[in-house]
Amino acid sequence: MRDFRRITLALLSVLALGYWAVGQDRKGAAKDKVRKPQMSDTIKANMYADNWFMLYINGELVAVDSIKFIPHNVVSVDILPSYPMTIAVLAKDNADPKTGMEYANTNIGDAGFVLKFGDGTVTNARWKAKRFSWGPIDHDTKNPRVENLPLPDNWYAVDFDDSAWGFAREYTEDQVGPKPPFYEHDFQGARFIWTDDIELDNTVIFRFVVKSPPDGKARPDFSNLNNLVPDQPPRGGKKKPR
Repeated sequence: MRDFRRITLALLSVLALGYWAVGQDRKGAAKDKVRKPQMSDTIKANMYADNWFMLYINGELVAVDSIKFIPHNVVSVDILPSYPMTIAVLAKDNADPKTGMEYANTNIGDAGFVLKFGDGTVTNARWKAKRFSWGPIDHDTKNPRVENLPLPDNWYAVDFDDSAWGFAREYTEDQVGPKPPFYEHDFQGARFIWTDDIELDNTVIFRFVVKSPPDGKARPDFSNLNNLVPDQPPRGGKKKPR
């Protein structure tokens, strides 16, 4: 009788351990699941460049200005933020590659770039900036010359080393002279930025890391979504009843 009780208790212990393990597996599986992002999880990104730009976020191309020269336009897109967020921008003032001038080599153009995200991220003097093409050297329009540096590999990557770069310089709206589309979008709190020479520096790269949402709002991280199981089955995933 005692042996029977011992065997029974042992079996119950094994069963209990099995149920506990299954429960733990289910909890772990639940942790691996994440809800699918909605448009309400996105934030608006507004960008304005004199004259052109391309924008990378966390190493991925997000937006490209569709107009290389004029009219100056605002590019507005929805983005799904993930922090820390590395922003990298290649910005260009319209300029002849041999003279650094525009309008049939009759004018030295100015420049400028401004950005604002819906989480409160804005351009300012905290951004890193480096020029890669500039001219006409010494403002010499009679014998114009241009100097160029090759764009570094992976300048848009998260782990790119920009520690030796200087910081951007802020410019006023009067100095840049934005056109009407700028005023039709939300750029409050953002500053126009460029390198130290807004006239001669024609190709510039900006970089900035947003460590956490500036507005303090907690947001889900969907950056690894493709490797997780969503809380809803994919369309067509349900079995049809026989």
